[in-house]
Amino acid sequence: SPTCQKRRKRKQWYQRRVRGMIRCLQKVGSSALRHLSAVRNASTYAAGDKIHGYTVSAVDDVPDFNLTSIELIHDKTGARHCHVIRDDSNNSFSVGFATTPRDDTGVAHILEHTALCGSDMYPVRDPFFKMLTRSFSTFMNAFTGPDFTMYPFSTQNEQDFYNLLSVYCDAALFPNLNRLDFLQEGWRLEHSDISDISSDIVFKGVVFNEMKGYTNNTGYIFGQSVLNGLLPSHTYGSCSGGDPMAIPNLSHEQLVSFHKTHYHPSNAIFYTYGDLPLEKHLEKIGAVVSQFDPITPNTLVPSEPSWSEPREIIVRGPHDPSVADNENNLTVAINYKLPPVNDRYLNTALSIVADALITGTQSKFYEALILPELGSDFAPGTGLHSYTKDTYFTIGVKGVTKDNVSQVIKAIEDVWRSVAEEGLDEVQVAALLHQIEISKKHQTTSFGLHLGVGVLGAWLHGSKPAEYLQLNSHLKRFKELESEGNHIKDLVKEHFLNNQHKLTVTLIPDAEYGKKLSDKEEDLLKEKTSQLTPEDKETIQKQALELQAAQDTAQDLSCLPCIQIDDVPTTPLHYDVHSTNVEGVPVRVYTGPTNGLSYFRCLVSDCDLADEQESVLPLYSDILSSVGAGGRGYQDCDLQKMLRTGKFSCSTHTSADKDHMDRYRLGTLLSSYCLNENLPFMYSLWQELLSNPHFHETDRIKALLDANVAGQKDHITGSGHQFALTRSRSHISPLGELGEQLGGFKQAQTVQSFHSQDIGTLVSEIASTHVSHSDRSLFSVAINTTAENVDENLDALSQLFRGIPDIKSSKDYGIVNREIVAVDSVNEFIEISNLGVNFCARSYRGVPASHPDSPTLTLLGSLLSSKFLHKEIREKGGAYGSGAVVNNQTFSFFSYRDPNNVATLSTFDKAIDWACQGSFTDQHLEEAKISVIGKLDAPIAPGRRGISEFLGGLDFAQRQAFRAGILGTRREDLQRVAQQYLSKDQTHGNVVVGAETETDKFRDLGYSIDKFGQAIEE
Repeated sequence: SPTCQKRRKRKQWYQRRVRGMIRCLQKVGSSALRHLSAVRNASTYAAGDKIHGYTVSAVDDVPDFNLTSIELIHDKTGARHCHVIRDDSNNSFSVGFATTPRDDTGVAHILEHTALCGSDMYPVRDPFFKMLTRSFSTFMNAFTGPDFTMYPFSTQNEQDFYNLLSVYCDAALFPNLNRLDFLQEGWRLEHSDISDISSDIVFKGVVFNEMKGYTNNTGYIFGQSVLNGLLPSHTYGSCSGGDPMAIPNLSHEQLVSFHKTHYHPSNAIFYTYGDLPLEKHLEKIGAVVSQFDPITPNTLVPSEPSWSEPREIIVRGPHDPSVADNENNLTVAINYKLPPVNDRYLNTALSIVADALITGTQSKFYEALILPELGSDFAPGTGLHSYTKDTYFTIGVKGVTKDNVSQVIKAIEDVWRSVAEEGLDEVQVAALLHQIEISKKHQTTSFGLHLGVGVLGAWLHGSKPAEYLQLNSHLKRFKELESEGNHIKDLVKEHFLNNQHKLTVTLIPDAEYGKKLSDKEEDLLKEKTSQLTPEDKETIQKQALELQAAQDTAQDLSCLPCIQIDDVPTTPLHYDVHSTNVEGVPVRVYTGPTNGLSYFRCLVSDCDLADEQESVLPLYSDILSSVGAGGRGYQDCDLQKMLRTGKFSCSTHTSADKDHMDRYRLGTLLSSYCLNENLPFMYSLWQELLSNPHFHETDRIKALLDANVAGQKDHITGSGHQFALTRSRSHISPLGELGEQLGGFKQAQTVQSFHSQDIGTLVSEIASTHVSHSDRSLFSVAINTTAENVDENLDALSQLFRGIPDIKSSKDYGIVNREIVAVDSVNEFIEISNLGVNFCARSYRGVPASHPDSPTLTLLGSLLSSKFLHKEIREKGGAYGSGAVVNNQTFSFFSYRDPNNVATLSTFDKAIDWACQGSFTDQHLEEAKISVIGKLDAPIAPGRRGISEFLGGLDFAQRQAFRAGILGTRREDLQRVAQQYLSKDQTHGNVVVGAETETDKFRDLGYSIDKFGQAIEE
């Protein structure tokens, strides 16, 4: 009967809730027991121990980072394994291989992609991407370096860890490497219309298009030229990522052969980290690697033979349309080969010297190169590089005139001579050492992953993990040697001043750069297609249809492991907050294990700003944290920040109102942290900066503006999808319009406009903006610290606020409310010269975060991203990335490094139809829930706990309701919101960012046309 059914459902619901509570308690208990077990077992390991076919070769405690490292060798294959025991539930894994290609075909990079397209145990298409929605992972990726390939992940869930470990190991060591997957991920010839054999033939492939996206990035071109030119004799003389002009020379057979010789346990380094027990890791991994016989891999990278005299090369790169005179916009740098990476002490010592010379406005290279305006900013890659066999150092500047090239080179040599004769200022060295000390204490949730990358790079080239981790002993040795008076001088003389193995690289912008690349691609395409017979073209068409059929074939994913929805905790994480009031300012205090540090954040409301002042806020924030204050000039301020704090910054902050549409908060966020012993100084410096900033330091402000303009083009081309998204949101939302004004193309125009005027104009605007920040009634503060240091923080805050007036603004704190002007949908094309790919975006109006439809729309974004857009835009279309996201009361689609544009916009339409028609399964919905909850439960470092809510995010009750909304969503709910918010009659903004070759096409389609930096047509 209906009554019985209701009772049965209530009983089932109650049982699920009880099971969920039990699992939650078990999870907390098992995590604690897991940690205790791991810590206890750390002391039981010793060199020579035998565990599951491995022999322990070393055990080292590393108190600097509160961890124990264990090195092991697999007895049969020689596979190396580093396990790090640490009190961290965000457990990490990686397997890495030495990959040393000797050509530019991108074989290592394409293999990295193709290996993740199916394996022996998991013979489905793309298990890697499918596991993104079947896992609670906090990180999943793979990447190719100059001489290695690495497959890392992290997760807080034990079962999830072993699920992912199985998928990763099988993908790396037993991949299918099907030819169709190679064609999809690497490169292929394909008709532009695969149903029409007479249509044009083009290049396609995910990696091919990914690398085309890099060809317009000056920083990438410059860095690759440095590496190829400085270390040319072995693998570093090649482009490991692949040159688009060489990728089409790679065959499927060569890819398979490369895997056989490189992806083998004898050439592998495994890494595990966290609080899970080592024995189970070794049991699982050992069962896989034991299936192999040992080989002798030929992947050792030799040191580069030293040169007897310096060399020079000239490189051509893309011009910057925002710069008036590109002929005088050169990038110049000198690059020095340094000792091998396995000399850990010299690496540390030279890193200290190098960083002291380039960090801060008081550094010698800043004073020699930037202050005299020999360049606008340091060259891309400036600093010490320690990810290659031989380390190297780059120093130079961009924005150099032709007449100043020789002066730049002379200035660099003069600095080396000066340091060789006089050494470095003791205070500057002390400041650098303080930064190292505080970085050891500053906790991040990705510590284990970053450590794994460092261990892999060091161990591949002969440096054991323990040597890589023992930082304190190297610092102690450096201080002892420098105390004798000549250590820094001797280091500079030997490794820089008298070093003949140095390469001067000059990059000259070329207005025809993009056209020349297009011509090269066209010539290569003609070479590949000119001799094709009708039978060859039929084969190409048949291959394309076969690939499409494979992409469209429904797959049985039952072989893939999956976290169950019942395993999802029903309650979100919560951190207790103590709310108080200091001199009338609301203060939220979060206490926790911050490792001897205190974190300060102050949000200054900008609700009183005039509309025309808002666009200046990003520049204001950049300048406020970079000028002098009180009795200190900007160089002294810089030095004191390095000596006493770990971070000292200002940024513009916006957040959508969580309860109301078209309302938002706008403010300036002040952020810093320091050792608890330096609390009085940190707050004192903020008081000086807020009370008496040195906006009269016009040379410093001009240098900041120059650096901002110099980095615009690379920033836009590297994050084109974000700029496209921001622009598309600006057409349908007041907050979106503000986002465009503060961080989109309009902000780039604002910066360029100020750059073209007298610097006094900007100074006047900045000073006017600062007046509105001198009112503590507009302040709100969050503190993260230990319980013992709460009172000290509050006392110091009291001192800070007493020096700032309390004007008592009458406005509703921090709230801006604007009406959206009803407009038709907007279609816009933004042209960037030389851009080799497209970035597409479309945005619709959404709902506030606390609205009942917000979790459903969030789920819809996850579902569309993983189950429709990935296949259609990435696999079929060849784009590097795509997705659908909910952000700031909007629902948006995007593509990244996309060879297509109109076709992608059509795919957005198809995605909406797919959702409206409910063409997804219940399993798809469950996986979307797992994926979203996994992101909600991502670990939070002690120094950031509670900050999301402080900055306008959902409170605990709202997060609980949002979570319940996710778990309770039904398929008909997804269909309803798709129909309600994404229908064709809903106002939306379409934006495509692309090259000048696409402009006429979009003009003919009725799009408005803008050009990067200036409007050319409305």
